[in-house]
Parts: sequence; C-alpha cells; structure tokens
Amino acid sequence: MAYYLRKDKKDNRVYLQMYESYWDKKLKQPRSRSVESFGYVDELISEDILDPVKYYQDYVNKKEEERKKLFDDENRPRAFKEVIEKNIGYFLIASLIDELKVREDIDILASVKNYQFSIFEMINQLIYARIIDPCSKTKTVSSVFPHLYKYSDISEDQIYDGLKFIGENYKKYIELFNHQYEKYYERDYSNVFFDCTNYYFEIDLPKDDKQKGPSKENRKDPIIGQALLLDKDLIPLAMEMYPGNKSEKPYIRKIIEEMKSRYKVNGKTVQVADKGLNCARNIYAAVKEADDGYIFSKSIHGKGLSEKEKVWLLLENDANIFTDYKDDNGNILYRLKSCVDNFEYKFKEEDEDGNITETVFTVKEKRVVSYNPGLAKKQKAEINKMVEKASNYSTYKKLSKEEIGESSKYINIINVDSKGKKIKPIIELNQDKINEDLKYAGYNLLVTSEINMKPIEIYATYHNLWKIEDSFRITKSYLDARPVYLQKKETIYGHFLICYLALFLLRVLEIKCFKNKISTYEIIDFIRDFRVVNKGDDTYINISTNEKVNKKIKELTSKTNLDALFLNQKELDNLFTKTMLID
Repeated sequence: MAYYLRKDKKDNRVYLQMYESYWDKKLKQPRSRSVESFGYVDELISEDILDPVKYYQDYVNKKEEERKKLFDDENRPRAFKEVIEKNIGYFLIASLIDELKVREDIDILASVKNYQFSIFEMINQLIYARIIDPCSKTKTVSSVFPHLYKYSDISEDQIYDGLKFIGENYKKYIELFNHQYEKYYERDYSNVFFDCTNYYFEIDLPKDDKQKGPSKENRKDPIIGQALLLDKDLIPLAMEMYPGNKSEKPYIRKIIEEMKSRYKVNGKTVQVADKGLNCARNIYAAVKEADDGYIFSKSIHGKGLSEKEKVWLLLENDANIFTDYKDDNGNILYRLKSCVDNFEYKFKEEDEDGNITETVFTVKEKRVVSYNPGLAKKQKAEINKMVEKASNYSTYKKLSKEEIGESSKYINIINVDSKGKKIKPIIELNQDKINEDLKYAGYNLLVTSEINMKPIEIYATYHNLWKIEDSFRITKSYLDARPVYLQKKETIYGHFLICYLALFLLRVLEIKCFKNKISTYEIIDFIRDFRVVNKGDDTYINISTNEKVNKKIKELTSKTNLDALFLNQKELDNLFTKTMLID
C-alpha cells in the first residue's frame, strides 16, 4: 500500500488527486483508489501555491512518510495493547464556535423538531469532519466521527434528517453566525466582493435546482450555482444557492439587496466583481436604484469596447501617461493610467406581463487600464499554444469542439465562396483574432463609479477579489464540496451550508484571530495533522509531524504543549476549554 499523486488530464486541464495503491485480497490483484481530491492545477495557483504540482507532490510524499511510520512495520513492539488515534487539531474550530456562543440559538431553532440528537453537535461535527477528512456521509459517520477527540454518536440517517432541516432555512444559520460574529468584530460594508461558481452532480438527468448550464469545470453533468459575498475584510458575509441553468448576473443584485435588508446596512456599498457580472442592468441597480457604487472589470475583446476605447487603451502620450509601479529591483510590476468620462448604457427588461421596456442611462465613470508584463508573457504563451493546436485541424472532419476547446476561437470555417455558393467547408486560422489577442495581452480594464478614488486604490481593491476565488478553491479542493451525491434540494443546501460555515470559521481564524500571520491552508494542515494516540493510561502520544505549522499555532495561541510528546487528558481538555481566540 502506498500513496501517490495522480494527474488526470480532463478537457486539456490537469486534475490532481492523492491515490492509494493497495492489494485487494478478494480479487487477488493490486488496485488503487482516490483518497483526497485537490482540484485543477490552474484553479489551485495562488499567492500561497505558485506550483500546485510540486506543492501537492510534497504533501503526498509527507503523507506517505507518515503512513510508513504508522503501518509498515506491523510487528514492531507495542507499549500498549490497543491503539486509538484521535484528532485534536480541530480544537481551533471548536473553541471559536464556543466563543461565538451560537449553541443556545441553534437549540432554539431545532426545538420545533423532536430530534433524538443535537442539531448543534451535528453541525459542529460535520464542520470538523469536512475540514479533517471530507468524504461521503457514510464514511464520515463510520471513519471520521469516531476519531474526533470528543464526539457524539450521530447516525447516517440522523445526518440526512439534520441536513434537510438546516438546509430548508440555511440563511438563518448564516445570519446567526454573522450576528454573533458582529458582537466581537465590526463588519465593514463599504466594499463587498462578489463572485459565483457552480458544483456538478454525478447524475444523468436534471432535477430541482440541479440543472444543466455552463460548468466551471467544463463538465456535462447537471450543476447547481452558488453566489458568495465577502465584506471589505474578506470575511464571508452571505451565500446564495440557485439553479444551475440560471444566469449568475441577477444574483449580485439579489444577494446585496437582501444583505442590506437583513443586517440593516445604511450608507454606500461599493460592489466589486469580475467581468462576468458586469452588465448594464447591474450598473443601473448599483448607482440608480441602490445609490451604491461598483468596481467591475470589463472585457477588452470582441464587442466589449468600441474602437475609440481600444485605441485609448494602448495610447501613450502627454495626455495619456502610464504610471509605473516597480519592485525593489526596479522591474516593472504593472502600469496604470485612467480617465473620467460620461458613458451611456442601455438594457432591456421584461415585466411580469411580458412587456419589454428599454432603459437608457448615463454614468460618470472612471476607467483604469493596467498593463502587467508578467501577465502579458503568460497570456501570449497561452495564445500561441492554442494557435498551435488550432493549426493542427486542417480538415473539417477532424474538427471537434470538445477536442479543440478554446482554440476554436482562432479558427474560421468557410462554407460559401465569394458568390455565396455553398462549398465543401474549408478551415483556416483567424489571424485577425490572433493578432488582436496578442496585441492586448497583459492589459486589463477596470470601470468604476468611484471617480474620486486613485487608480492605485481602485487597482488594489479589485485585486482583493482573488480572495473570493481562493475561497471557492478551498471549498472545492480542501473541503471537497463536489461532486455532490445528495439528492434532495434541502439536504444539498444543508451540505453547502456546512461547507460555507467551515470556510467562514477558517477565514475568521486566519484574518481576525491570527491577523493574517498564518494562511487558511496552514490552518487546515494543522487541524488534519495534530493527532494523538491514547495509550489507555490517561497518557496520549503526540504523533503530529508538521513542526513548522505547529510552531506557528503554538506562538499564536500561546499553547506551549503543542509540540510535547506526551499529553494527559487534562491538557487535552484544556485545549478545548481554555483556548481564547477572540480578543
């Protein structure tokens, strides 16, 4: 038996998983199985993980070393007859939940049901399990719960009943945690960051909210959508689930309007989102209906910009001066320039009676163009790679949209001659499109209602949006939120509520409790790694191996015994009862 990093190619992308090879005694042959999913390489890249393949190879190597130490020598002498391994690392999450004091309110919400188990304990244990070892509900009950240092006996059926109950009103639980959080930390609503993603289901036919639509993983399975909102401090603020076949654009309006109403938010809120949410209707809602502001990115390709705007984008003269921002060695990190003008927008909308009206309005808007040499180099390499792939398709019969993927935008199919007569399809490269994309490589355009903000402030604010993308990455890879095997809509929502609460608590630890001195990834590593073995005589042996992260947690929590080899029950109990994380 051994762990190894498996790299699967899916739709021209690389998906990373930790696999385990083992001997099947029944079939009498070697087999392998997935132990942990990490995600697609391009989604895993972040400021903390520059090279996902190397990062997760090291992670798998470490897990293999741990496995060898524990299991390879089955005949080594034991100092005790029975080995009982317990996870202790989740005391960080347990202590934070305890300090937020949500139990009483959760018990009140659950009092309408006569459950023979505690909804509060179920929520807690599912959060711990989702962070420690995300897996099926069956495996969670049989293999994860028993390894928690303190746990309640909750059956698989009870989990499904409980998930359905909390999923029916998942927004109440988000509101509850927010309410308790705001007793300790003041929410800053002046900027809010919004984005959407979706999750696929291993089912053939759409049902309820599980509908077929554009998948972030380019899969054909039914999906469900999730909208996520962060506050200015980048702490999760709200979540909205929606059918997979619905456009994500209206949900920025819906979730922000509901957020302001639920939390009685007064004053101006600046919405920050990427180009996928940038549309005339959302701009109108922000500045005309809600008296809010916005910072959106804007596409510079296709019909996104007029020719006049495209000329300005690249123009550099006395009236259009770029400001260079350099690193300590004098290398250009990025360049910025801006302008302010009145821009006209229009959109059509259908009312309940089917009547369509067109709205035309003007906004005074600041536009900030950025140029990043590093991004330009990366994008040019990607373009050339797609062009090379497109050039290999010389005959119409060989052309397959599934195989060629995004490279299809660099191909023209000619099926009529100059006289309009149908001919046998001819495939040629779209050189105009190739030249345009190469010309604008490295450029990005931001549009905002905040005309008094400096370009560098607008740029910095928008680039905080990476934190929401990182949140989706954590939810999908580390918390393994997908694929989803649940069937009932309410149970599915309960599952995503658990994932959301796990993310919320991890971010509070990272950003508020530990003041960004440790990343969410390191916190997860600590929680998974910090384990003890019960010798049966009130003595526990610490078998954690991540000394670097343990040292950080030790310094941040003032827990001097985290690296001790021997711990007694009182010391372990104190981790759960005397760990103050909130100032």
